[in-house]
Amino acid sequence: MPADGHSSDQRQKDFAERFAACEAAVCGCRPIVERAYRELVGRGRPDRHALEAATVVLRWHHPELAMPEAEQIVERWVAGNILH
Repeated sequence: MPADGHSSDQRQKDFAERFAACEAAVCGCRPIVERAYRELVGRGRPDRHALEAATVVLRWHHPELAMPEAEQIVERWVAGNILH
C-alpha cells in the first residue's frame, strides 16, 4: 500500500467524486476556472498559457488535487473552447 495509506482504487474513487462535485457546480469553481481561461484567450494569450492559468485557479480552490488531475479537469471543461 502507498505511503499515504490509500489504494490506487480509492484515490481514483476520491478523484471521481471531487470531479463530479465540480462538474455539478456544487463547489462553484467550474465557472471561475472557465472564465479565467476564456478571458485570457479573449485577450490574445496563447492557449497553453490560458490552460496553465486556469489550472492554477482550480488548484487554488482544490489544493488537494495533484497537478495531472487538475490539468485533466481543466482540459475537459474548456475543450469546446480551445481553438486549434
